[in-house]
Amino acid sequence: MDWQATRPGETASPLPGRQDAHLVFIGRLRTPFASRDQCPKQGDAENGPPCRVELDEPFWPALAGIEAFAHLDLLYWMHQARRDLLTQNPKSGAQTFGTFALRSPARPNPIAVSRVRLLSVEPGALVVRGLDCLDGTPLVDIKPNRCPHSPKAETVVTEAPPFPLAGKGMGMGGERPGDRSPGGTPPTPLPSPQGGGEARAEHIGRMA
Repeated sequence: MDWQATRPGETASPLPGRQDAHLVFIGRLRTPFASRDQCPKQGDAENGPPCRVELDEPFWPALAGIEAFAHLDLLYWMHQARRDLLTQNPKSGAQTFGTFALRSPARPNPIAVSRVRLLSVEPGALVVRGLDCLDGTPLVDIKPNRCPHSPKAETVVTEAPPFPLAGKGMGMGGERPGDRSPGGTPPTPLPSPQGGGEARAEHIGRMA
C-alpha cells in the first residue's frame, strides 16, 4: 500500500516555515515490523511480540528505578508519516475526518504514544510488549503509567451527569476510526522503589 498517497476527500497543507522547538531523540525502538503494512493496528501489551527500547548511551542513567513499574508510556516519532494532511479518509472510507479527530500517524507533529508492558531491563535497554511501530522508530520519551508523585484520582461522581458521557451517543470519546490506543482500564503500576519490593521482584527479570 502507498501510505503517502492522498485519498479521495483528503486535504493537505504545507507546514509553516518556522521551527518552534528543538526535539532530541533519546534512542530507537526495535520491532519485528519492517514496513507499515506489517504493523498491527494497535499494540498488544499482553500478547504482542517482545520489542526492544534501545537508549543512546548518554541517557542510560535516566533508566534508574524503571524496574519498579509494570507498564510504561512510550512517546515516539513516526518518521515515515505524512505531516501535511488536514483531513483524512481512513481506509478510503465514505467519511472524511479532521486529522485531530483521528489517531492516524499522519499529523503535523507525528508523535505517537503506546502503553507497553515492561518485561525486563537490560543495560541501556528495555524489553517490552505492546508496540505497533516500524523497526528503527525514533524514541522521544519514556514515562511510567503512574509514579509515586502522580496525583491521586478524584472521587468518582455517582450522580447522572446533565449530558451524555463522552463516547455515549455524541460521537465524542470512545474508539474512532484509526484509533491505536489500548482499550480498557489503564493497568496499575508495580509499587515504587520505596516499598513493595516483593511484587517488583515477581514481575521484573522474567519474560512473560
